[in-house]
Amino acid sequence: MKVRMKTHHGKILRQKNNYKIIDCKLCKFIHIDPIPSEKKLKNLYKINYYKNIKPNFIKKHEDELEYWNTVYDEKLVTLKKFVKSKTKKILDIGCGPGFFLKRSKYHKWDVLGIEPSQIAALYAEKLGIPVIKDFFQNLDLQQLGKFNAIYMHDVLEHSSDPSELLKNCNYLLKNNGIIVIETPNDFNPLQKIVQKALKKSEYWLVPPQHINYFNFKSLITLLKKRGFEILRKDSTFPLELFLLMGIDYVANDKVGKKIHQNRINMEMNFKKAGNVTLREQIYQKFAELEIGRTSIIYAKKIKKIK
Repeated sequence: MKVRMKTHHGKILRQKNNYKIIDCKLCKFIHIDPIPSEKKLKNLYKINYYKNIKPNFIKKHEDELEYWNTVYDEKLVTLKKFVKSKTKKILDIGCGPGFFLKRSKYHKWDVLGIEPSQIAALYAEKLGIPVIKDFFQNLDLQQLGKFNAIYMHDVLEHSSDPSELLKNCNYLLKNNGIIVIETPNDFNPLQKIVQKALKKSEYWLVPPQHINYFNFKSLITLLKKRGFEILRKDSTFPLELFLLMGIDYVANDKVGKKIHQNRINMEMNFKKAGNVTLREQIYQKFAELEIGRTSIIYAKKIKKIK
C-alpha cells in the first residue's frame, strides 16, 4: 500500500518573487511555497540580514531607545502578572541586538538570547547579554534547561516550520510557563478594506524574507494546537488607517518614516500624560477587532506536546 506524503497545498492568494503565497490546508495558516532551503535561510539571516536587509536597524533602535524601553516595560509588567514563581528565567529566540533582554535584566530576569546573526549577537554581548550564536533549530534543547517565559518578536514569520518551533518552545517552558509572540497581523480586515478602496495589491508580502503570514485567528489556532492557552491579546497601531486617510506610506519611504514617528509621538504622549493604561486598553480593543499592524499573544503552557 502506497503511503501518501503530506504536502503543502491550498488556495493560491498571490504569486510574488517566484513564490506562491498559499492559504495552506495542511498548516492552517498562510505561507509561501516552496519553503526556502536551509542553506538559503542561513545565508539570509546569519550573514545578510543586519548587513544588507536591515543595515540601519541597530542605530535606529538606539535612537528610539526611550520609546522601545517603554514598550518593553509594558510587556515585562504584563509577564510578571502571569509568572507566579520566585525565579524569573526568560529566553528570547531571535534576540537580535539584545535590547529587550537588557531591559529584562533591569527588571531582574535571568536572561538568555538565541541569535543566528553574528552582527546582532556580538552587539548583544557588548550589552552584557549571554547569547547563543546559532539557529534555534540547531540546538540541543536538553542543554538549554527550562524557562519561565519565552519571548519571540518578529520571528515566527521567518521560520521554515512554525509548528515545530512552538512545539520546542512548549518543551522548554516549565509547567504554566508563558510564551509571548509578536508577529505581523497580515490579511487583516483593514488591509482588505485598503485593497478594495485604494486598489492596492498585497503590499505586505515580502517573500522569501517573510515565509509565513499570520493573523490573530491563525496564530491562536496554532498556539492551541501546540498546548497553549491564550491569556491576553494585544495589538499595535493600525497603520492602514494612514492609508485610508490618504497618507500613502507604502509608496514613499520618507512618508513611512514620518508616520512611524507620528505613532511613537502619540504613544509617548500617553506616557507623559500618565495614562499608559488607556493606550493599552485601546490596543487591546484593536486586538479584539483583529486589527492593528501586529498580533501580540500571551499564552500559557497547559499541556506537554510529544
